[in-house]
Amino acid sequence: MESDEKQVEISKKHATLILINVCVGQFIVGLDQRALLVALPTLSHIFNTSLTTIQWVLLIYDLMLIGLVITVGRLGDLFGRRRFYASGFLIFVLSSALCGAAQSAWQIIFFRGLQAIGGAMISANGRAVASVALPPGERGKAMGLASMAFHIGFLTGPTLGGFLIDTVGWRWIFYLNLPVGLWAAYLAWKLLEESREDVKGISIDFPGAILLMITYSLFIYAMNQLPHTGWRDSTVIRTMILSLVAFAMFVFVELRVKTPILSFSLFRNRLFSASMLSLFFITLTQSAISFLMPFYLQNILRFSPSQMGWIMIANSVVIVMIAPIAGWLSDRMGSRLLCTVGSALIVVAQFFIASLGLDASIPRIVFPLVLTGLGWALFNSPNQSAILGAVPRDKVGTASGMTTTTARTGGAMGVALSATLFTYGLASGGLSLLQIESPQSWGVAPEIFVRSFNHTVHIVNFLTLLSIVFSIVRGSRQE
Repeated sequence: MESDEKQVEISKKHATLILINVCVGQFIVGLDQRALLVALPTLSHIFNTSLTTIQWVLLIYDLMLIGLVITVGRLGDLFGRRRFYASGFLIFVLSSALCGAAQSAWQIIFFRGLQAIGGAMISANGRAVASVALPPGERGKAMGLASMAFHIGFLTGPTLGGFLIDTVGWRWIFYLNLPVGLWAAYLAWKLLEESREDVKGISIDFPGAILLMITYSLFIYAMNQLPHTGWRDSTVIRTMILSLVAFAMFVFVELRVKTPILSFSLFRNRLFSASMLSLFFITLTQSAISFLMPFYLQNILRFSPSQMGWIMIANSVVIVMIAPIAGWLSDRMGSRLLCTVGSALIVVAQFFIASLGLDASIPRIVFPLVLTGLGWALFNSPNQSAILGAVPRDKVGTASGMTTTTARTGGAMGVALSATLFTYGLASGGLSLLQIESPQSWGVAPEIFVRSFNHTVHIVNFLTLLSIVFSIVRGSRQE
């Protein structure tokens, strides 16, 4: 009897350590993502590169995740989650070291692509590992803690990133991953038993993953070139056509494979499709504004990276506080009202952001960020619950992967769209190509910068109105 109790206690400790390991993985992925956002103005200055080039530090990560996150999750099912999960940490660590040692913008962009491979392996397999290792009665709590760990990393990223830039340098944003990642890889390998599902008949949709990455890469490259060459440029036209061809091939493949990256049959459910479209437009506008804000704060208002980090966490603080309450409310009243109110609050917040000027005070900047955080908290948890609740139980994993793909797609397109609109606004304001390509020179003409910033935010904010529309028409609970 005593030995049985001891065995149960050892088993609980083992499960707790696995959960801690999963939370560490979620934390460093969230931390790295937000810390790097604060570093963008510094990287553009250090490497003397343009906005349209430095945006690829973010875009390459999103594009790789879009194509890989579902695929590597399925590979973990086929060949063992422990192997893929622990290897993900090692790849993340190695690529972080290479990012920290990068000597040019294109080097860091390439190494960020490698880092995304590790990040996809951690993200795709981490929660599955926790789900298998923990008792069924504790899985909900485990998923909540893993989600909280990611958002704590998201919350910590801007302040820690700004502090590191101001003290030991931007490279330590990446070097900090090394000891944590190595410890997590060791712990994963020691603690986890190899787990595989019954995967007879399951295939890996490699063609779909590749075609999806090609589609968005070509589209974003065309958007990237548009401000410099115009719509009539042959390169832009050819790239757009190739993107459409790749997308058509992607749809053709997805309608025929057994386990597609995007399961189009799920979109027959109105609640599911409207929730996904709401998510797409919200993430598009949020990422567009998040991409431009650091340049406004540092290059125009002359805040240091540390000060900028403290300002930018305002929305994350609110999200961490309100998201659990919003999730609890959605269980009782459904998602439609909460998502509609959340989207509307984000529209109002972004209107205030679009009216920021050259003399904006810290409270004037923080207020719309807090309002954005409140809107996102009211929107996201109920929307995620609606998506997963609208599909059959055997499709929950697919729906979860599609949610990540949709959010990352919206994020990547938002960054590309904001860079395109913003640089076009600078050109219309009279800045030369050399000035547009050099973020350091924007402070010479702050009025033109602010005007272009305001117009860009107003345009992308219009797209957030679509999120309100889709939140309203989604219907109640399940259709």
